[in-house]
Amino acid sequence: MADIEVIHASVSGGKVTSLEVRMVGIAPRTIDRATALQWLAGGHSLIPVSGHGHHSVRGAALERVEVGEAHFLRTDTEVVAEDHVSFPAVGH
Repeated sequence: MADIEVIHASVSGGKVTSLEVRMVGIAPRTIDRATALQWLAGGHSLIPVSGHGHHSVRGAALERVEVGEAHFLRTDTEVVAEDHVSFPAVGH
């Protein structure tokens, strides 16, 4: 199972359209919502990250939340039929 950092999320109409992700030793890449849901179902961790290098801050992991028959990407795990990605604040 991989620990995958999410460095950018694009959301439109309450659904993630893409996530920019990175893994140790691999250049960042962009994945779609379906891929993110598959990776979560496979046991991978998607962790929103803010900042750079030694000043990066990891936030709450994205969870695959089931609402009826549909699945949503949420960092707050609320049972709401829309995606929600929250990045941590960076500061001193």
